[in-house]
Amino acid sequence: MKRWYVLVAAVGVAALILMTGYQVQRTRDQYPVYKGRELFGDTYPFTFVFFGDCRPTDGSQHPEVFITMLGQINELDPLFVVGGGDFVFEGTPHDFEAFLETVSVLKPPLLYVCGNHDDSPYYSQHLGDRVYAITYRNALFVILDNSRKVLNESQLEFLENQLKRGVEHTFVFMHVPPLDPQGTYCMIHPEEFLEIVQKYHVDYVFCSHIHHLYEEDINGTTLIVSGGAGSSLTRQGFHHYIVVRVGDEVTYEVIPL
Repeated sequence: MKRWYVLVAAVGVAALILMTGYQVQRTRDQYPVYKGRELFGDTYPFTFVFFGDCRPTDGSQHPEVFITMLGQINELDPLFVVGGGDFVFEGTPHDFEAFLETVSVLKPPLLYVCGNHDDSPYYSQHLGDRVYAITYRNALFVILDNSRKVLNESQLEFLENQLKRGVEHTFVFMHVPPLDPQGTYCMIHPEEFLEIVQKYHVDYVFCSHIHHLYEEDINGTTLIVSGGAGSSLTRQGFHHYIVVRVGDEVTYEVIPL
């Protein structure tokens, strides 16, 4: 019973499916597409939170600043939360279980993006799908897996097919950013991804991986690199998370910790 409680309390997408008996739609490449209203109910306008890189420096005990952040998110009461990856130091069953225990205090559902530290044979067993999409009201959320710094052709095709649907507000999430102002911690050959993003006028691309905050406008698409949820900081960064408000328009706010 303890294991089931942790899964449900963390409330990832996989847990919500188990709880609701939701029958997921799968694309021809077998990536799932979820109907957000069946998972989250019906709220509009709505708010979601993004955070990235909360892993310990070593071991399995998460930083206190991350624990503080979880409490603040509960007070905000967003519709859901997206974790941008690097939840654990190593992808062992013990580390994943410790992470799920830590986030079991979180009240809103938590969606997972696979980070390079999370990339292991045990990921799906503990956190569910690596690649999926969710539609909710006037918004589309696409979660991709570039934890090894690349996006394969099936993911790029999945992304483009989802964007072709013409949803008003579009958000793409992955761990490793396509661009890095210092040219170090970024994707290998991001050109095709950036071409798709610009072709379909994606509103926001959220990434983490670099432990600081970086914001850039790419021909109308806002790239946000946010890796300040508790891991040791780099480039004079600061601990923070992002609150995004979605209605007829989309706004976001950086919340320092």
